[in-house]
Amino acid sequence: MIGKVFRIFREKGGVLKALDLWEWYESLEPRDQKRIKYYFSLKSIKDMQFPFRAKHFDTGEVNNPGYTKATLLGTLAQTALLDGKYEDAEWLYLRAFELSESPYEKHLILNDLVMLSQKLKDFERMERYAQMDLDIFEGYKEEIKDKNGGTLPQINSYEIMVYLLERKGDKKSALELLERFHSEGVPHPFYEEVKRRLTA
Repeated sequence: MIGKVFRIFREKGGVLKALDLWEWYESLEPRDQKRIKYYFSLKSIKDMQFPFRAKHFDTGEVNNPGYTKATLLGTLAQTALLDGKYEDAEWLYLRAFELSESPYEKHLILNDLVMLSQKLKDFERMERYAQMDLDIFEGYKEEIKDKNGGTLPQINSYEIMVYLLERKGDKKSALELLERFHSEGVPHPFYEEVKRRLTA
């Protein structure tokens, strides 16, 4: 009983307060609350660059956390991924995606989800996340160009989707996608080779 009273009246501080995540966190199932807290604690131990200790998760005063809601969950997802906990990593990335506030944040999360799918060799997942990323390309195009010094960088989702479409035998769609992003200025490391193959 005392423990229950303590939980009800406990201080709601830490990173959860700084990022206004308490209400969201408390809406989760206890199992999901535990895994978020676990990876926060794990990151605080393993990553010397992480600016927090485990106690900062839900207690104390945290100012200027240096993360958004999405980037915090994204970095915890990366921790789970490095720890080989792929199911937890995907779950955390998807929660980060739900809380993301810009197309660019969504792009970064989807890029990691595509790479996770590649590790799992799960072609269905790869296609789903790559397509989601390409669907919002117009939303993040200018920001990613600015961050890359005025030119568009390679986009993993683009290369993956061209590969997957070709793999399924849909050369027409693969060629259309290849040419569309080429015309946008997105580099493909094997553009000429892939184009020859698709037009043969």
